[in-house]
Amino acid sequence: MRHFLKGAAVAVVVIIIDMIVHIVCNMHGIDLSSIPHSALSALFAVLFYQRLIKDEKNNDEQK
Repeated sequence: MRHFLKGAAVAVVVIIIDMIVHIVCNMHGIDLSSIPHSALSALFAVLFYQRLIKDEKNNDEQK
């Protein structure tokens, strides 16, 4: 259950960051291509989630 909650938290953080980036870019007239931006967001989310799980696994192994 903890993994699900961490995954949901990572998804929320990535969505909020994406919204901020899109708002700032739209205010300055910059049009972002959706495919590369989506791929980069997904990669960031996976790496961020793996980092959270890695820290948890290290803590479990030490105990």
